[in-house]
Amino acid sequence: RIAITGGTGFVGSHLASHLAEQGHELVVISRGARASGAAGPGATRVTADVVSGSDLTAAFAGCDAVVNLVAVIVERHGQTFDAVNRQGAANVARAAVEAGVAHLVHLSAIGADPDPRFGYLASKWSGEQAIRISGIPHTIIRSSLVFGPGDGFFVKLARLIRRTPPLFPLPIAGDGRTLFQPIAAQDVARCIGIALERGPDSRVFAIGGPDHLSYEQIVDIIRREVVSLPRIKVHVPVPAIRPVAALMAAVMRDPLVTPAQLDLLGHHNITVPGAVAADFGFEPQRFADRVSYLRRRNR
Repeated sequence: RIAITGGTGFVGSHLASHLAEQGHELVVISRGARASGAAGPGATRVTADVVSGSDLTAAFAGCDAVVNLVAVIVERHGQTFDAVNRQGAANVARAAVEAGVAHLVHLSAIGADPDPRFGYLASKWSGEQAIRISGIPHTIIRSSLVFGPGDGFFVKLARLIRRTPPLFPLPIAGDGRTLFQPIAAQDVARCIGIALERGPDSRVFAIGGPDHLSYEQIVDIIRREVVSLPRIKVHVPVPAIRPVAALMAAVMRDPLVTPAQLDLLGHHNITVPGAVAADFGFEPQRFADRVSYLRRRNR
């Protein structure tokens, strides 16, 4: 019996589907009432809030394991990095201890670090520390950017490329050289499933796809998928984009880019290319081979 916080979100829906196929009994936890059929009709759906911690202990009662997927990369109202990514993780760990859960798997991010200049990554690091000091037996998995239908990064990038008029230069934030290691949501789910089968492990596992890709290479892969003709590209300094990103984050419900996402261009977001094969025993999918979902114009 496994509880998934954030079980109706992007990664959560993929994980719920994977674990249901493996025959696990699921408790899918979300803050709102959004339904998800990915876990199958046998899943128990529970409303609880990781920020306040309300109802979490009851939701975890009788569960053998908990997977915490709740995180935000856009701060809005009370959903701040500190409240969700740090305090939310602390509340999940505390409730898991109180409920007698034997294993907590926490999804973090490559680059998690206490450096306060990078608010999102610092909050992910603080969330990891909260889990460690709670005493709950745990496994921490740090992921690079996750792709797949419903993702919050590559879909927006495809939208930007598609909406740029053909005669206009395609903007590239920064020098385009920052490296990422995109990993498919199904492969993240598979890693988490294997971690659950193995049980708690004090190591931190970093996962990514088989390729190190620069930001500009990612743009080129998506551009070839969603538009038919080559585009002229122009590099725009990140400081010039930051005020626009801050304005979009403040006024738009679903901004194309946020200051926190621009922060990710400040350093590489990678692990060794064979990390998943070495630690989880399978070869992850290549980003370039799995981007057809980005063709959908309603995305």
